Amino acid sequence: MKNFYILALIFILSSCQTLSSIQETLGFVQEDPNAPVKLDESYESFLDVSWQKKIERPLLDLNFFEENIESNTFFDLNAGTIYNLNSKQLELIDADTGQLSKVFELETDKIISGVSVGYNSFFYVDTDGIVYAHDANSGVLKWTKELEDVVLSKILITSTQVFLQTSSDILYGMDLQTGETKWQKQAQAPLLSIRGTASPIIYEGLIFTSFSNGRLAAVRAVDGIQLWEKPISRLKGSTELEKLMDGDSNAITINEEVFVANYNGSLTRFNIRSGDKVFSVDHSTSKPIIFNNGKILSINTDEEIIGFNASNGTEAWRSQKFKNRDLTNLILNDDKIYFGDFEGYIHELDADTGMITGLTKTNLKSISQVSVFSNKLFAQDIDGSIVGFNLK
Repeated sequence: MKNFYILALIFILSSCQTLSSIQETLGFVQEDPNAPVKLDESYESFLDVSWQKKIERPLLDLNFFEENIESNTFFDLNAGTIYNLNSKQLELIDADTGQLSKVFELETDKIISGVSVGYNSFFYVDTDGIVYAHDANSGVLKWTKELEDVVLSKILITSTQVFLQTSSDILYGMDLQTGETKWQKQAQAPLLSIRGTASPIIYEGLIFTSFSNGRLAAVRAVDGIQLWEKPISRLKGSTELEKLMDGDSNAITINEEVFVANYNGSLTRFNIRSGDKVFSVDHSTSKPIIFNNGKILSINTDEEIIGFNASNGTEAWRSQKFKNRDLTNLILNDDKIYFGDFEGYIHELDADTGMITGLTKTNLKSISQVSVFSNKLFAQDIDGSIVGFNLK
């Protein structure tokens, strides 16, 4: 009897295998559309390791049940120095050698904004919405400011002011040295939005930023007076989910035009002075867009990389070779696009054609950030390890 059951089990398993093979042959078994696209690894590597700073995470996480706080950006790169958040410390790393030059103690380790550096200052915001401003040379705390909500995006720093946007769509203009609020603007928030906010940008005295209601605003930096506010896209449905059209992608300015994109919406070009719409084409993204040689380059929510003609919004090229690979933001350098993915690969594309020109497998885990400075590329993974590469 025992042998009978064993034979029956073998027959069932082999039948299942045979059935599975038949289904595959006949095309009944379909590939998972959400599975990461497999890479063609025949491309040459374009990076050489210059230095690395490894972070080893313990096998047993004793803080597993504590509140999990992750910043949107681990490091900032400024004047040849990497400013890297590491728990309650800020590490200053020489970008050329990887040597640690300074370590500053921070006021908290509950940082959700990442670090932003500029004009001899660095800034970060914690989970209670408190802004901390430090002197970048000494690490001394200059001032703090409590906001009504958290900041999830990079802080814009100028010679006299800092500009930051909260997750509840309040844009602040503050004095760089004292933290005094010079002005603030609040947008009408929708009932439902995705996590994230755009970072404000500045052009000829105007601050441009988009909000979770899918609108782009142009505001005077000196006093917060709004010149115009326009919708990036039109509504595409009636339910709250269909109405999601967050503007989490940073705007970019080219001459007298400003380009911006939003989630479940459009890539739109406006006239800077009047706010008049030049064109608007269907596009959905929550990642920053970049500009190169007459093209707007963007990753859509399906993780297709697209090059749009900046003159009229028509599609110049589209690459579907990296779908569902959890890509980092696109970085531009010398007409090449660089980005990382969840398997530790770093990719190089020709910005004009979208063709792959290089592929490097690193020893990093899922890459969270890529940056380029002075013919060097820097990448950081979700554990906080950083590697500095030489571009070939």
